[in-house]
Amino acid sequence: MIFFDIETSPLTAAEMDSRMPEFTARGNLKDEAKIKADIEEKRNKFFDNAALDPFTGRVCAIGMLHHEGEKPELIHYKGNPEYERNIILKFWNTFVNNDECFVGFNTNKFDIPFLIKRSYALDITYPPRVFSKGNVKRLNSRFIDLMDYWSLTDYKERISLKNLAIHCGLQPKESKGHLFHKLITGNAEEVKEAEEYLLYDCQLCVDIYNKIGI
Repeated sequence: MIFFDIETSPLTAAEMDSRMPEFTARGNLKDEAKIKADIEEKRNKFFDNAALDPFTGRVCAIGMLHHEGEKPELIHYKGNPEYERNIILKFWNTFVNNDECFVGFNTNKFDIPFLIKRSYALDITYPPRVFSKGNVKRLNSRFIDLMDYWSLTDYKERISLKNLAIHCGLQPKESKGHLFHKLITGNAEEVKEAEEYLLYDCQLCVDIYNKIGI
């Protein structure tokens, strides 16, 4: 069993130029200052959410932790965008070279699709076994998403990892995910903080997995 989590960051400013939509203000605004403010707000929101979309974001780190307590593998290259390809290739190679299940939180909806779509951009051939019998609507059963054990029969039912940890009586994670891509490119202390955050995400998945008795 391998527990994993990915962290993402926005693309570079140069890459974002060709991907940025044309922002327009709401039609009911007439005042020039309000029009500019509305466009600026939309622009800021676009950049704030860029890391969450594989069209405007990239993988900057992946954490993998074995259930048996082996040394965790934290792949990040200190956020250098030139190594994104290496990061993703290491993950796919790990998937191909063993038969273990990969367990994460919201990973079937976010992490795995993000990795696949970034593979398109980086000319990476992802393993065909990622999908179940070649059906792109269904991931391999080796991917276990803890979110599914909260949603159960209602696929719209969602919860954050922090709140699921609280619900299960565990120590919740700190809300630093939006800062990760800045910390991982920082000084030694900031990189260490980012690594600890990533490792704790993986450890929380272990603890929740054990807690709910899958």
